[in-house]
Amino acid sequence: MSGFLGWLKSNILIVVFCVLIIVLPPAGFVGSSMWNASIKKKVEEKLSTKKRAVDGVARVRYTLPPISPDEQPFELSRPPNAVVTAFFADKRAERQSMIESVVKRAVLFNKKEDREVLLPGLFPGMDDDREERRRVKEMARLIAGDDETPSVYDGLFASINAGEPLKPEDVARRVVDAYRAALDRQGGGDIGSLPPEEQETIRKQMKAQRLSVYARRAGELSVYGSKEALYGADPSTESVIFEEVPEGSHDVTEAFIWQMDYWFVQDLLKAVRLANTTEDGLMTEIPISPVKRIVSIRLDKIEIPEEEDKDSDASAGGRGSRGGRGSPLVRPRPVARPGAGPAAEAEPSYTGRSPDDENGAYQVRRGRITLIAASDQLVRVLEAISKENFMTVIGIKLNDVDRWADLREGYFYGPDHVVRAEIEVESSWLDFWLADVVPDRVASAWKIERPDAETNKGP
Repeated sequence: MSGFLGWLKSNILIVVFCVLIIVLPPAGFVGSSMWNASIKKKVEEKLSTKKRAVDGVARVRYTLPPISPDEQPFELSRPPNAVVTAFFADKRAERQSMIESVVKRAVLFNKKEDREVLLPGLFPGMDDDREERRRVKEMARLIAGDDETPSVYDGLFASINAGEPLKPEDVARRVVDAYRAALDRQGGGDIGSLPPEEQETIRKQMKAQRLSVYARRAGELSVYGSKEALYGADPSTESVIFEEVPEGSHDVTEAFIWQMDYWFVQDLLKAVRLANTTEDGLMTEIPISPVKRIVSIRLDKIEIPEEEDKDSDASAGGRGSRGGRGSPLVRPRPVARPGAGPAAEAEPSYTGRSPDDENGAYQVRRGRITLIAASDQLVRVLEAISKENFMTVIGIKLNDVDRWADLREGYFYGPDHVVRAEIEVESSWLDFWLADVVPDRVASAWKIERPDAETNKGP
């Protein structure tokens, strides 16, 4: 034992270093692990604190609005970043430009470059009541026409080269002239004095002459039709286009309904013209026209309730608010169908739209145009309606045509097989441009946001 202690004392440094070699590595590992955990914890706490500060103080939600009905809006919530901000700004500007371009084209398509009010300065209303009533009366004369000035509807039908068959007396005069010429060629006298064979020949010539008169007139026109097709509407459910200037006093609100009627008829007639125009831009003649005849045009009524008493009128705005007197307008009402409910209960069409819609973007109105058309060209006719404006065919009823009965009345349709087509049309009118011309009372009833009165003087 004393020997070991002696050796230990004499080799103390070796012993100490051996102990250190054995003890220090595990001790260092344990110590460093504890120190590393402490440092890591402090760093994590510091980073967490800073992250919470950033998230709480400056977090931005980036969005891209949808530009189509089936597209979902894109959203991103994150801390601000200059690159991300610039990217989203560029994309939003790009989308906004696309939206504005589409809106501009839609308005131009719906309004048309040549779409003007019949009497400039009348709409949306005038500050001088007396002058307004005078201008409304003037507009009524434009619509009805008089001995000096034809109706504006005459101009619409003339623009599509429409006209009526010759009057029976004109046809008879031409046939008689041909009859007399035929007798003169046979030596004059009475037809009864001629041999039976010659009598039969002359009769056949007269039939051919009558048919030739009908065909010649058909070759002068693109379609049979006149403003007479607009008359005879049912006043309870359909808009009445008057033949004579109506009696009594009428306000700018009623005049605006007349204007809407005119625009709708204008679109329908332009669709007929488009159907009857060749690829070279030439209008066809009736014998080869897809649309042979315009039988009638009927528009759903935009009803104006009876005028209330003065107290009620004053509470509703009276004449102080441009747009006419009386109760607010109701929306265009569909014609009641057999077995259907009241006209006011408008059922949506297959498009999902209804005249009762309050969508904040457009107004819906329906009408019917009845045509005699070539059966193999009906698709072309329907396509022309949709190409002319925001008009959709929502119904069609086809019937046979007694072409011989029509021929006796002077309607010559040519060799095509024809059908009678009653086409129901749904038309949409954008609030974006209507707001410039719609009277105040109509704007209120139709929920149209109007420009400020100071900047809106109407076209």
